[in-house]
Amino acid sequence: MLCVIALLDPASTERLSRLRRLTAAFGVPPRAVHRHITLASYIGEDEAGFISSCQAILSRRRKFSVHYGDIRIFDSTSVIVAIPDKEDPLDAIQREIADAWAEELNQWTRREAWQPHTSLFYSPEVELAPILGAMRAEFEPFSAQIDRIEFSRVDEEDRIETVGIVDLP
Repeated sequence: MLCVIALLDPASTERLSRLRRLTAAFGVPPRAVHRHITLASYIGEDEAGFISSCQAILSRRRKFSVHYGDIRIFDSTSVIVAIPDKEDPLDAIQREIADAWAEELNQWTRREAWQPHTSLFYSPEVELAPILGAMRAEFEPFSAQIDRIEFSRVDEEDRIETVGIVDLP
């Protein structure tokens, strides 16, 4: 699988990491926050064509901000997420990619299902509601800067390899 991810700036990553560290109070050691929003997960065969198409879409874009207004639980995947507003230009970029490659994206990044988010905590074994409550008590809405888009290959063991970068001017 090849993912197109929008990377958050370091200050915003630290802000979300502080929320993630709250899991320690519940006996769950904190892990690093993956500082991104997934725009698309490509499962087709033409990776080079997909990357080239995405690069063309991104060549018309400049760095932008996203506003995180909420955190919540995605029950279907047992994950607590920070939710950025689904607005342009984030939404426009995802729409262009999804429209061009609809049938070759995974079920979660097809246009009708895509929900932008940054994962904060995943565990199917832990009661998430109390952790979410602690995180919400500390959460304040904020804006994050997006100035880089990466292409990352994820293998069967969930190892990640960056295979391309687009720095937005």
